[in-house]
Amino acid sequence: MRRRPDADVGAGDARRWMPAIAAGCVLLVVVAAGVSGRSEGDTGESTESTASLVTPTFDPSATTAAQIVTDTTVAPIVKTSLTETLAMGAFGPEVERLQARLTELGFVPGVIDGQFGSLTQQAVWAYKKLVGGMTWQELDQSDSKTAVTNELWQQMQDPISIAPRRPQGLGSTHVEVYLPQQVMAVFRDDVPVFIAHISTGELLEDGLTPATFCERITLDTDENGNPLDPPVEKDICAESKTPGGVFQFTRRYDGKRVGPLGGMLNPVYFNYGIAIHGADNVPTHPASHGCVRIHNKLSEVFPSLVERRDRVFVWGHDGKEPEWYTREESLPSFNRPDPNATTTTSSTTTTTTVAAAAPTTAPAPTTTRPPTTTTKPAPTTTVAPATTAAPVTTAPPPAEPPAA
Repeated sequence: MRRRPDADVGAGDARRWMPAIAAGCVLLVVVAAGVSGRSEGDTGESTESTASLVTPTFDPSATTAAQIVTDTTVAPIVKTSLTETLAMGAFGPEVERLQARLTELGFVPGVIDGQFGSLTQQAVWAYKKLVGGMTWQELDQSDSKTAVTNELWQQMQDPISIAPRRPQGLGSTHVEVYLPQQVMAVFRDDVPVFIAHISTGELLEDGLTPATFCERITLDTDENGNPLDPPVEKDICAESKTPGGVFQFTRRYDGKRVGPLGGMLNPVYFNYGIAIHGADNVPTHPASHGCVRIHNKLSEVFPSLVERRDRVFVWGHDGKEPEWYTREESLPSFNRPDPNATTTTSSTTTTTTVAAAAPTTAPAPTTTRPPTTTTKPAPTTTVAPATTAAPVTTAPPPAEPPAA
């Protein structure tokens, strides 16, 4: 049986990320203006000197191989049956067998303890999408998204394995992010060791176009990390864009990282300010500012599994292969001034999601999901919604230092 990653795996691996961790000690409380890209905790200011490494590997000939492999050489398997459908709150030997099988396949349901909790729930979600073939929309709209029926359990016992879409060979570690399924996987030696449910950048109802948000952010450090007294408020807009493409991990921070757009637990960055990080809320639909959210408990394990410069392949909502994106298409959305901001002395943060014009590189929408209404803070009246801002699809502008 595959060894399950533990929370203490990789102790002592910090030296692989030492430069970033040292910098994180200075930036832990709030992100300094100048960290680039879009994330839950970063400001989204664009600075080439702090840009994450985007690998320019445009290759229109790249294709994806079959990912679910059935072993036809093994002896017939003696399968067990469930006495009842398993779901959140279930416990006992049948749940323990479910957790063991998910772990064996590479999913991360947590400790194999026979308790059907949130980690097991999200592992089941990931299985249904990656192996069962469900899109995130189908799972999100399902009335039985967490249920493990006896029929599903029979399928899970088949002699299958999960192969990477981009094999890298022995001695390699890489990450694959599948936006249409909202699933990510870490492969070591092309074997899955960490497959998880995720939630990425929020979309409009077409299930394709990044949503636009406008917020008032508060900066208490400048672009050099120096304290600002008093703090500076800025009204900004941007798109909740998680771009497709081929990237590399560049830096990470241990613990809670709190910034103007919210908090992140143990973020590992791979595209400017876009990171894979722990979050309290990882729903069954895309809901972030652009980062890749995972369960908080999984963020205690994930950073120890990857190293700086490990590759990250991201399959986009538009159906493109990672190598099909140009560098411009792989850029995140950078903050811009809110053209409809009003002057106020209130420090209240306002979040408004508005319909944006479709990016010039996006194909016609193919799917629909109900509007998301539960993951945004309640709107106030301090900032008027932006309705004319176009998504950023060009190279980022020079960094703008915070106003005094």
